[in-house]
Amino acid sequence: MELTIKIARRQGAHFEPYIEDFATEHEAGCVFHMHEDDITAEGAVYFADALTQQARRWRLRPPNMPLGPRIPITMELRAQVEGDVAIAVDDRANGIHYVVREGLIKQHAGKIITSSQSERSPHWMRTPARYVVHFKAS
Repeated sequence: MELTIKIARRQGAHFEPYIEDFATEHEAGCVFHMHEDDITAEGAVYFADALTQQARRWRLRPPNMPLGPRIPITMELRAQVEGDVAIAVDDRANGIHYVVREGLIKQHAGKIITSSQSERSPHWMRTPARYVVHFKAS
């Protein structure tokens, strides 16, 4: 079964970002739903990549295993990020910190998404790592 993370940008009346889980016979994962005002089309592509990299290191805890700790997850928007980096994720044992180039996501949406991930974290086991998403050449 393949694990998939998707970012869905929606038009229409504004709504708060939210995460929807899904599973089919061939894939499982989640969709991060965001209003088009909260994330750019480019940002959606980069976040799908970053969240997929993160998901490759996370596994659901078995039903007989006690819940883990709540992991603090934060996001910092910066005017400049090293080189051609769009998103850098520092996934450590004691928390996860995203550094994101400004203009890809609104601070409010980033806070809601990271808070939502943090609330869900006790249900997951993970292998910490550092990973980056680079801007793609046009």
